[in-house]
Amino acid sequence: MTDTGRVEAEQQTTPWWQDSRQRTRAVVIVFAVLALGGILFPAFTNYLFAGDKRIVVVTMAQDAGQSERQQLKDACGSLPGVRVIADRGNPDPRVQGRFPVRFDVKDITAAEYSALAACINRSPGVRGLLTENDGN
Repeated sequence: MTDTGRVEAEQQTTPWWQDSRQRTRAVVIVFAVLALGGILFPAFTNYLFAGDKRIVVVTMAQDAGQSERQQLKDACGSLPGVRVIADRGNPDPRVQGRFPVRFDVKDITAAEYSALAACINRSPGVRGLLTENDGN
């Protein structure tokens, strides 16, 4: 059996910041943690905690005018949980008549949504409806 000497003398410990291999490993770990945090933080704040942003967009028929749009807003905008979104763009009724009517339906129940859909379907001049920002 050969004597290899004292083991303690061979395994002198050095601080991690003086050993290049351990320093590189620490830098890579810190970078990986920061990169993962940079990916997960926006995911949680922008999507998971963002809340409900659903909007129902009602497309009117080609010949529907401002009166049909206003009738739809008056009839369906007063339902529980439903809010009419103000028109954007040119305020001229001849131009606005071609734009869809939008309802803010965030945080409403299925029964309230069904009541809104029935109200929209009963209104004259309606071509169809589409729910935007519903997660699909």
